[in-house]
Amino acid sequence: MESQTRGGDITATKEDWTEKYRPNTLSQVVGNKKATDELKSWASKWVAGKPSKKAVILAGKPGIGKTTSAIALADEMGWEKLEMNASDQRNRKSIKNFVGRSAVDDTFSESGDFTPYKEGKRTLLILDEADNIFGKEDKGGINEIVMTIQKTVQPIVLIANDYYGLTRRSDVLKKLCKKIDFEPVKKEKVTALLKGICENEGIEFKISALRAIAERCEGDVRSAVRDLESLCLGKDGRLTHKDVDALGYRNRKAEIFPTLKDILKNSDPIEAKESVRDLDENPSELIVWVDENLPREYDDARELLDGYRWLAKADIYLGRVTKRQWYRSWTYARDAMTAGVCSAKRRSHTGWTRYAFPTWIRKMSSSKRTRNIKSNISRKVAPHVHSTSSKVNSAFFPYLKYLFKNDSDIRKKLTEDCGLNAGEVAYLLDTTSDSEEVRALFFEKKKETVEEKKREKKKEKKEKKKDEKEEEGKQRSLLEV
Repeated sequence: MESQTRGGDITATKEDWTEKYRPNTLSQVVGNKKATDELKSWASKWVAGKPSKKAVILAGKPGIGKTTSAIALADEMGWEKLEMNASDQRNRKSIKNFVGRSAVDDTFSESGDFTPYKEGKRTLLILDEADNIFGKEDKGGINEIVMTIQKTVQPIVLIANDYYGLTRRSDVLKKLCKKIDFEPVKKEKVTALLKGICENEGIEFKISALRAIAERCEGDVRSAVRDLESLCLGKDGRLTHKDVDALGYRNRKAEIFPTLKDILKNSDPIEAKESVRDLDENPSELIVWVDENLPREYDDARELLDGYRWLAKADIYLGRVTKRQWYRSWTYARDAMTAGVCSAKRRSHTGWTRYAFPTWIRKMSSSKRTRNIKSNISRKVAPHVHSTSSKVNSAFFPYLKYLFKNDSDIRKKLTEDCGLNAGEVAYLLDTTSDSEEVRALFFEKKKETVEEKKREKKKEKKEKKKDEKEEEGKQRSLLEV
């Protein structure tokens, strides 16, 4: 059986399909209806007052909709959301800074709106991969989570692939949280999702091909969507069973650290190349891991130099994928960063090496919100200075911040004319959203708006009285006549 829609070349889209087709409501989440109903029921108790459990643990395998459901819940309930993922440090201090006053007090939202929890406005705190909080870097993280849950006035969602691994570190955590189990999604539902994506993207497909993708993903919806995207991009808009056969079957247990060991310690480049076949990481993510850990393994200067030369070649191929949508270059990039880097060794490497999470990913993750705020300000200011947002961001921003800090008139005018919110004003002043300076500026603006409305109201009353007098005069004249 073959289902067809309008055909056409499928080229790269700006948005990853896993993000493009991410559900906006819990009813749109594929599978796990019982779990999403439990989650919605828990959230509704926050609206009514306070639930018996202030936090929930969404437990289950990766890729089956746990994080997606948490985000969809926040969107559906109209709550703000704060997310902390695995790329962030999760020790006592960082968790305290991440949560801030959001868990225990009123807050400003990212859009600058004031969110008093007593009026039912909430901020959903999401801690992803909570079961991976361990080691020296994350010291005190579990205890801080426990303390936060005990005193929170905001809903908290912990996401864990290994529920036992999380709760065995703290019996108190187990008692404080409601557990909601997520199951691998049935292949029929995954097939239906893939069918909808194909129809939306204008891809001709054989239903047997979609069933094969759903079969090999083993209930992992995220992997299924990624597999479909990788098979369709850069092709002629047709998907057959033969295309799916080329993927093989992914080993769900393949992890990044053992793979790094195969690349950096293995003496056989072919085996190093094969080690990434079962890894659920695309080349643009893998290169960052290899780059971070290459100097930890290769202590010889010549080996390190040759290794980075191969990484540079891989980066060139990845650049062609980004600029020209030459997705076949992914294969060359993967070969360079695996077999190429492996061949740079001049001797066998033995012993244990401590591999690390990429510093670049940590920094980019921690600065994501700051970069977004800066970009938003540049976009709002650009039309008023007759320039582009990128030029404002790169060239004008230091002067903009200086003027904003030191000239109250410019600060007031920029805030009003550009429609800056509390978070953006706080960023320009290097302070917090609930600081006195920010509150004063917005209070003054609000006061002016109220006074302006009062003036308009008085003006309207005056004009109305004037009109009534004129009308009364006309009526008298008519009566006299």
